[in-house]
Amino acid sequence: MDLQNPIFLQISLDFVLFAAIIILLWRVNANIKNPPLDSHRKMTAELKSLIIESQTNADKFLQAMEQSRLALKEIALELELKEKRVKMILEKSQQEVKIIDVKAANNDSAFSRSKYSEVINMINKGYGEEETARTTGFTQAEIGLIIDLSRIKP
Repeated sequence: MDLQNPIFLQISLDFVLFAAIIILLWRVNANIKNPPLDSHRKMTAELKSLIIESQTNADKFLQAMEQSRLALKEIALELELKEKRVKMILEKSQQEVKIIDVKAANNDSAFSRSKYSEVINMINKGYGEEETARTTGFTQAEIGLIIDLSRIKP
């Protein structure tokens, strides 16, 4: 009987261990098939909603970028047009300045010739240098210079 007792004990322990393994496998299999993932389901749903929201915001961002790009193109075109206008205005103003400079040079020379001839006429009529200077606005030294130059010039 001594031999059977340890064998009986061994068999009963093996049976209990076998039953425990079967129960454990059954529980693991049940959890695998229907896992208690309420928290996982919530997290998955939240992740999906975040992904959808992210895609929506990315689409909005891309649309805003496209609108900005188009607006920048329009601004660049407007700047080019304004630059052309400014260049045209600058060219016109340079031409007008040249014309005005030529007219001013002609007027100055005509003015100075008429003033110089007036000085010479007054001296030829017998006016003195002092009186001629008061009348024309030249200094006496300038009057003397004009007279000297008129004598040299034929």
